Amino acid sequence: MHKLDFKEQSSIDLTSLQIMGDRILLQSINAKYSSRIFKEFTSEITRYMYPKPNENIDEVKSFISMSLKGMQEGRELILVTTELKKEEFLGVCGLHGNENSKIPKLGIWIKKDAHGKKYGREAIITLTSWAFRHINFDYLIYPVDKANIASRKIPETLGGIIFKERKVKTVNGNYLDEVVYKISNNWQKANNNSLK
Repeated sequence: MHKLDFKEQSSIDLTSLQIMGDRILLQSINAKYSSRIFKEFTSEITRYMYPKPNENIDEVKSFISMSLKGMQEGRELILVTTELKKEEFLGVCGLHGNENSKIPKLGIWIKKDAHGKKYGREAIITLTSWAFRHINFDYLIYPVDKANIASRKIPETLGGIIFKERKVKTVNGNYLDEVVYKISNNWQKANNNSLK
């Protein structure tokens, strides 16, 4: 995974970042959320994802530790999504340096009882807006299983276009029928950040 290319001369401390949306707060992942991630990252949530649910809390702690290391090295940004007013844990989203630093990859999961409230869309819009202001890249990608209609609406809201289709073997040995969306900054210009 390559480092993200920041626009600022001095690197941003990705391990203590907070990005505010209208209803949500994105903040750097930390051990405080271990038990919430363990509880909410279920087989139902990972149905359309590459990883599998964690078998124990130590796997979550290892994921958080590896995420923090990747953030310290500037290779990725992993954020906990919380509800702004109640500070309720909602899920995790990320921006990964990918194989090519000029094409970072977006990812997200939202806990089951927060589905249908468009928190995932708001988290990705908030993260994407931040990325366009702070990181140099050609475009973002958002890979998603074809059958995950709700998640496919997120990049489509951002003007994403499908530019690749592929089969991806998951950690569990299943296969995802994945489409990869390409997101440019044209959505921001066309909508003046009015995607509420």
